[in-house]
Amino acid sequence: MTVVDVGPVDDFPDRTMKLVEANGVEIGVCRWGSEIFALRSQCPHQAAPLCHGFLQTALSSRFTPDGVEVDAHAEEPVILCPWHRWEFSLRSGTSFWPGYRARTYPVDVAGGRVLIQLRRA
Repeated sequence: MTVVDVGPVDDFPDRTMKLVEANGVEIGVCRWGSEIFALRSQCPHQAAPLCHGFLQTALSSRFTPDGVEVDAHAEEPVILCPWHRWEFSLRSGTSFWPGYRARTYPVDVAGGRVLIQLRRA
């Protein structure tokens, strides 16, 4: 496991994706409240630049007798792929489309610095 220092915590504004390069891989780093997430900027669906997508809370909808109700889940931040709007969890990389998962990386903060743990190739 390789640990890469990608900068001070203050360089990562809340709810903003910042792209960094670590060992030749483009990684998106996002601070969401008190958590920091890192994921590979490549959509597993068709290799789109995932981290150029939109950040939001996960949404769910359901049909009711009065129409459609939509709920936002603030505890589950997601990124929407810029090509097809597929949603991926920042926390786990899972998609709401079965069989697709974005690659995520463990993140630590030490001494005010953001550290990403990369797996060996």
